[in-house]
Amino acid sequence: MSFTFDVKEELTVKIPAEERLAYLTGFLRAAGSLTITDGKLGFEFSTESTGVARCAAKLFRTEFGCDIGEGKIRADALNKRDRLSFSYAGDDAEKILAALGIVSESGVQFGAAEMLKGTESKRAFLKGVFVGAGNLTVPKRHGEGSSTGYHLGFALSNAALAADVEGALLSLGFHAKIAARRGGAVPYLKSAEEIKDFLAFIGAPKAALKITEIMIEKEVMSNANRQKNCDLANVTKQVDAAEKAIAAIDSLIASGKLDTLNAHLKETALARREFAEDTLQELAERLGITKSCLNHRLRRLTELEREGGNERENR
Repeated sequence: MSFTFDVKEELTVKIPAEERLAYLTGFLRAAGSLTITDGKLGFEFSTESTGVARCAAKLFRTEFGCDIGEGKIRADALNKRDRLSFSYAGDDAEKILAALGIVSESGVQFGAAEMLKGTESKRAFLKGVFVGAGNLTVPKRHGEGSSTGYHLGFALSNAALAADVEGALLSLGFHAKIAARRGGAVPYLKSAEEIKDFLAFIGAPKAALKITEIMIEKEVMSNANRQKNCDLANVTKQVDAAEKAIAAIDSLIASGKLDTLNAHLKETALARREFAEDTLQELAERLGITKSCLNHRLRRLTELEREGGNERENR
């Protein structure tokens, strides 16, 4: 199963009594639609998760006493996954929709601003919207995940609801944005830190912990890669320096100037050629001198080769 599926299952394990109306308001707007049967207004909803769908059906029975049935399995040809669908068209359906703020005397309310009066109602509403139409992607981990990074979005079918979701998120301190999509709009969060905080806020601590683990793993890997690149750069630099020093020494030998050098420089030159694979530290230890002293001698050999090796070194 996907990470999104697991998060939704976690969120619907228990819906506190004080959250249920706001939760159903968000969920039905995100995952449902209105119906008209024999001239009577009703509603239906469907999801890929049987647990999510049955949780919503149970809440409708508990809160409104409506006989919403056991649901029907419907094939989704587009996504190639079955969905569990519930529908209700009882005489009290319009009253239920009015209680959820979806219909009023002025008609259908596509937005939900009137239902979002405080932090708790916003929390429950956003939980319902995410369970109904949310999607979450995270970076690849153990062969799973996405290559595009972190993204939490709500795939909604109308702009008014998308604007209310964005507004609720912004009012709670989240830096939400809206992306236009064909046939709808997607309020979304891109920051890993904010996605983690949002999941914890709406009641998914396990999912928030998993995001934290992924963030830590990525940071560790990034640090390791930076260190690896730094080490590689240092090795490359050392190899280049060794090659230049050996080239200078070969030039001094070819010109017969090596024997004009003092004993220390001559010893260093011959050792550098013989032990070309040694690091500077290894070569310094082999010669019984400091790394700083070795660097000084190698620089002097290079300078003498550049100068033509005419001056005798008495050091």
